[in-house]
Amino acid sequence: MAKVAQPRSQVAVPARDAVALPERAAEHASASNCRASSRRWLPTVGLLAWIAVAAVAGCSTEPAPRDTHNTISDSGDISSFFYELLLWLDVVIGVAVVAVWAWALVRFKRAAGDDTLPVQNHGDAKMEMIWTAIPTVIVIAITVPMLVGVFRLAKRPDQNQQIIEIDVTGKQWWWEFQYKGGSANGLHTANEVHVQANTAVVMNMTSSDVIHAWWVPRLTGKRDATPGRSYPLYFTAREPGIYDGQCAELCGASHALMGTKLFVHPPAKEVEVEYAGKKVTLDSYETWVKGQLAPAAAPTGPELERGAKLFKDKTCPTCHLVKGLEGAESASPSMTTGPNLTHVGSRMTIGANTLPNTPDNVAKWILDPQAIKPGAKMTKIAMSPDEAKAIAAFLTSLK
Repeated sequence: MAKVAQPRSQVAVPARDAVALPERAAEHASASNCRASSRRWLPTVGLLAWIAVAAVAGCSTEPAPRDTHNTISDSGDISSFFYELLLWLDVVIGVAVVAVWAWALVRFKRAAGDDTLPVQNHGDAKMEMIWTAIPTVIVIAITVPMLVGVFRLAKRPDQNQQIIEIDVTGKQWWWEFQYKGGSANGLHTANEVHVQANTAVVMNMTSSDVIHAWWVPRLTGKRDATPGRSYPLYFTAREPGIYDGQCAELCGASHALMGTKLFVHPPAKEVEVEYAGKKVTLDSYETWVKGQLAPAAAPTGPELERGAKLFKDKTCPTCHLVKGLEGAESASPSMTTGPNLTHVGSRMTIGANTLPNTPDNVAKWILDPQAIKPGAKMTKIAMSPDEAKAIAAFLTSLK
């Protein structure tokens, strides 16, 4: 006899299964709530993970050569204090905001099926006073020490003490330094600036073309060099050493290749300092000044004499001064458009901290400056590699 299938809605459910259905439904709902709760916490966990990664990303046990916190001057200490003040204030505010946000996620979690509108606090005078008071206190905490520091940075050193004053001119893409007053009066050099430890320094910043910014991170903050204006920078360096700097204002094609070095000399006798993992001897400041004010040594030997002659024949003195070399002297350094090369052999780098100062690098620079520094103002002069090597040998001999 054929059986007639019952409709699905009328299929009998065993008593055992009928009792278990509500329990399974409850378990399913509980599992769904757990998954929803987990998803709700994912943004918080993700944010905390990113904060942790960012916090340890810059950690290192090695001293950084351009560390703005490991400062060597009084003005650098002030700049570093500003940074740390804002950093820790931001950390406190960030932690407080994240904590309140996390608490609110838990405390005001909407119950399943609850569609009622939360209690509104629009127009709550107490709440609005709190929201006004908190940012006011934060702004005051930032502004008061900031103003004190700004006035300290802008205070010119006492004229009764020893001062090293230097006119600094930013150019595309190198730095020109002219010393004023004192034993270094009239000294004219490029890219590498030399000062004395524990002696006040006044730098007068300007530019001959576009806006540049002189910055030695371990020394002090950035200072703009603007055409037609002069901005002062005051500092007193404490520790003898060699410190790297960089133009900090986008100034054209070779902005990234416009570096500088600060040499802080001891006041009395030579000292040995560490730079780039090597030991370097620094003369006293007065010894360095005396050597730089002296004319260039006359070339000795056929190769150097040939290089000096080629230097003049290839019209290099049109742009560069070599004090003491006949036919390569200008009435004034301001009449030349390129760096003073009187003692270029004593510099650590060429091309504004672009290449180590070696005969091979100098020859490469002479043959094709634009290949090393795009847009360089130095003209590419027709000459053979052998002639460039001879000129390079002469220039690197100018200690």
